[in-house]
Amino acid sequence: MSQRKHVPYDIIIISILPKLPIKSIVRFRCVSKLWDSTITSSDFISTHLNNNNNNNVSDHGYLIHMPNVITKEATYSSSSSSSSSLSNPVCLVAFDPKFNKISEYRISSDFSMEFPNIVGSCNGVLCLADSSWNPTYLWNPSIRKFKSLPCLSKHQRVSSGFAYQSETNDYKVIKIYSTSEPYVKRHAELQAEVYTLSSDEWRRVGISLNLIRLKESHSSDTFVSGALHWVAWIKEDFGISRKKILSFDVNNEKFGEIAIPYGGKIHPEILAVIKGNLAFISSEFCYAPGIRYGVWVMGEYGVCESWNKLFTLRLGGFESIIGCTRHGEVIVKTAKTKYDAEFQRGIHFVVVIIDPVTLNEKELIVPHFPTKATTFVESLVLLDENPDKKIS
Repeated sequence: MSQRKHVPYDIIIISILPKLPIKSIVRFRCVSKLWDSTITSSDFISTHLNNNNNNNVSDHGYLIHMPNVITKEATYSSSSSSSSSLSNPVCLVAFDPKFNKISEYRISSDFSMEFPNIVGSCNGVLCLADSSWNPTYLWNPSIRKFKSLPCLSKHQRVSSGFAYQSETNDYKVIKIYSTSEPYVKRHAELQAEVYTLSSDEWRRVGISLNLIRLKESHSSDTFVSGALHWVAWIKEDFGISRKKILSFDVNNEKFGEIAIPYGGKIHPEILAVIKGNLAFISSEFCYAPGIRYGVWVMGEYGVCESWNKLFTLRLGGFESIIGCTRHGEVIVKTAKTKYDAEFQRGIHFVVVIIDPVTLNEKELIVPHFPTKATTFVESLVLLDENPDKKIS
């Protein structure tokens, strides 16, 4: 009589489970208390995340749409035709390099935010905040779990960021704000506070640089080499202010500065990450109609001499850059001429992806108009948080 051969528990946990889809892993929590405690442990969550980052690069995606308003009732969300329809709010994620596979994630009915901003995206977790920063959420769409952050005192927010601290396996949110009301760009005193997930607290951090102005932005796509980055104006000797890149090292919590590449003198500027390197995109002077953008990449982080101009992109006057993919494709909102049934000429907007080498364009066909290009990967992060952090 043959005996059944059982797969050892260790092999299941170490070799099989971390390679399964998120939905399957979450369902396996019901097998037993042992499986549940194992799957929700920080070690397993880290193992699964590392496996995704190392082996499934093609599965990494981009969050390309977030609704304008989120309420506890059904909400209005913008569609690609710029009209509004009453529906359950969703965010859109593109899960392949060519943006052919688009997935929808329903947003929790417990969220209540007007004009939510994506502060950042790290390891499958989104940091969402409205203009007042109360409330602020960490949300993992893959496991439908979120955490509400402690309230902050009301200040005029200037910029913010969300990052992963690899040395301690922790997550941090930084808010840079003005103490004056309203924010006067050239004369306001800027301060910073950092939230750490492990302590669930906000605390003040010092800004040692003579920072006089900061471009209002969220740095969701500018976390590279362990630091967040913003475009800023920093006062130097003799009272001269220069435009530079402000950095914040999430490990030692120190601010620093990086010189921008030569030629990046005209608005607007965009910071991005291309192939793991800090990138700087800036419009340049152009005699011809339209706007010419230069795309620069820093070959060796922190070494200003390593800035290298990858390519130049010429856009029309009605076009604007939404963001870049990690491989360097540029996502652009562009205007196209459209004729109706009576041959009346009109303008409508579409989103295209431009290949940096061939400059070929591909139009994105999606149910909601893309508004951003924030990196995203499915993960189990936040699954080990306390049960009162609601899953919905």
